[in-house]
Amino acid sequence: MLVRAVLAGQNTAYGKLYDRYAPLVRAICYDSTRNLADAQDVAQDAFVRAYEKLDRLRDPELFGRWVAAIARTRCKEWQREKSRRQEKYSQLNDAKSAIEDYSDEGQIERLRQEIAKLPEKERLVLHTFYLQGSSADNACKILGLSRSGFYRVLERARKQLALLLAQKEQDVR
Repeated sequence: MLVRAVLAGQNTAYGKLYDRYAPLVRAICYDSTRNLADAQDVAQDAFVRAYEKLDRLRDPELFGRWVAAIARTRCKEWQREKSRRQEKYSQLNDAKSAIEDYSDEGQIERLRQEIAKLPEKERLVLHTFYLQGSSADNACKILGLSRSGFYRVLERARKQLALLLAQKEQDVR
């Protein structure tokens, strides 16, 4: 009955649906995220999606099962997003560790010489993010790049620098 009321334009009825099923949806989300704040965010997303697609629900009596299925789907998406973020940050941390390993002055100078061979955009990204220690968000602002553009340039710079360092290592041997 509440679903039909929402579809008839009584939006306050959705609040009642939310109150009734939110504990279940949050439990599903917490089981997946293992973090209360993330679980609440994912649960909220699930309810927004359910509201937007409410007219597609064939049997209004099955709203609880339906919103739970939406929550499970949203949790899977959240897990994939989290995995991608962790992979990206782990690559960045690996690169940062590699740069930090050049602790002796001669190695730092060698690193600077190799960075100087990179195109300007790549040099600026490396200097801003690693050598000046700016956060990714701050580096994006400084360089006027979108977040995804920044990470693309950073990835390209890291790969080019790794190739230059490997070539230099072979030349030394």
